Formats: sequence, structure tokens, C-alpha cells
Amino acid sequence: MHTLIQITDLHIGPEGGTVRNPVDTYVVLDQALRAVEQAGLRPAAVLFTGDLTESGTGAEYRRLRGLVDPALARLGTRPVYVAGNHDDRAALREHLLGQPLDTAPLDTAPLDTAPLDQVSWFGNLRVIALDSTVPGHGYGLVDATQLDWLRAELATPAPDGTVLTLHHPPLPTPLPLSGAIELQNRAALAEVLTGSDVRMVLAGHTHVVSAGSLAGIPVWTGGPVATTFDSLLSDGALRGLASPSISRIDLFADSVLATHVPFDATTLTSVPAAVMQPQIAALRAQLPTARA
Repeated sequence: MHTLIQITDLHIGPEGGTVRNPVDTYVVLDQALRAVEQAGLRPAAVLFTGDLTESGTGAEYRRLRGLVDPALARLGTRPVYVAGNHDDRAALREHLLGQPLDTAPLDTAPLDTAPLDQVSWFGNLRVIALDSTVPGHGYGLVDATQLDWLRAELATPAPDGTVLTLHHPPLPTPLPLSGAIELQNRAALAEVLTGSDVRMVLAGHTHVVSAGSLAGIPVWTGGPVATTFDSLLSDGALRGLASPSISRIDLFADSVLATHVPFDATTLTSVPAAVMQPQIAALRAQLPTARA
């Protein structure tokens, strides 16, 4: 029914990288987008699930937009941007989304700093972006006002269901670092999602590919464009790996599927479609016409 691409934890910084992130992830993201394009895939949407930039500066968001806009135009699709703990809500709105800065009176809270919660439609599929960030902190929280908003939005089901995106996974984690900055109220989120049409929850943040469930709904934490953390280490030590990846999300009428896609890997074999397609057709021909 629908194919989506999830890209998370980009950490786009200045040209050439930084001391903390010596790899210029702009170049890595460019590789990822070109891999999708060269594969001939035409996703319904590309979902960017947080930590879009390293420091939340206007220059970083403009650099990201300059890369993503033409790439997605070639793919014929649109982005959904989710805020992460490295992002700045006001700068994201102004420099990435192109929204004018709020001019509310001084005695009211400016909308620029409000959670960046959004609803996007791709045909009959609804994608909800929920801002789980707490400005100035690494941990995540979805406050009561946001939960009420989400409950009201989900009260009307979408024809093809809903995909919920947020930065902080509503899951436990094997990494002590991630555990120190995890989503604080996943039980409250689970209560809102119970019985809803949400088919899958997509997140990032941990820099580790993982899967679980919340309220019986599949949860997928995508692999990062930036450094991947070694999840075998559980004593607090941290090992960063150069293993960039994106995720392919497929929604079928009766199922959902998340696929981990490394894009900077060594090719060991390569068989052209003209050779593979007859073999696939032969295997399909052997399938029973009806299954028990």
C-alpha cells in the first residue's frame, strides 16, 4: 500500500565536520539519498526522525535543506521533519520549514518554542510527527497537552491507518547512555495509542537499530546516518561505529515491515534484475494456490 523511507540522527554540522563528529554527515546523507534514487524507489514520503543538525543553528538547517529539497524533488516526494534533542525549534521552523518567526506579544508564549507537532497526509495514510524533546535536555517527554492533542487527532481513523513518528523511542534500551536520556512517560503514550489506528511507531535517538512494541503496536528505532553505537557494550562504555543506514518501511493491507538498509557497505555479489526475475517467477510458480 505504501513505502516510506526513514532517515534519522543526521547531525548535520558545518562543512568538514567537527572535533566531536569528524565525519561530515552531509556527505553521508547525500550518499543515502542517492542510494534511494538510484534504486528506482519512489517512496510516498521521507521521514527524518530527529537530531537533524548537530547544534541547531540556522546555517546547519539551511545546509540540510539545500541537500534534501532537490533530492526529494527528483524522487517526487515530500519530507516530514521531526525535532530531536540536538535541534532548536525556532531555527528549525524558520530555516528548514520556512515558517516566519512568531510575532506574538511579549506577555504570551511565542509559538516558535512550542512543540513541533504535525499531521501530514500521503494519500489515505496519515503520518503524525510528535515532538518529544525537552529544550535544554537530552531526555524525552510528551506532555499532557500533546497527549490530549494526539488523542483528539486519533479519534478519527485514517483510511490506511497512521504512522506515528517521534525522536525518543517509547522502548527500554540496552545502552546506559540511552537509558539516561530516554522517553520518560511511555506508559502515558501507550494509553493514548491503545485501540487507535496507529500501525507503527518510528523513532531514532539511540543510534542503535532496535525493535519492540508499545500497546501491541510495532516500534522501530532506525539506524543513524551519523555514528552507530555498539549495543553489545552494557557497562557504560561507548564504542562508535562507521555503519550508516536508513530504513525502508512498507505498509501492506494486513501487515507492516521495517527493513534496515546499510548504504555504505562493501558489495560482495551483484546479480542483474534480468537474471533474477525469471528465477523469482519460477519460485512463485511452485507456491500452492491456496494455503491452510
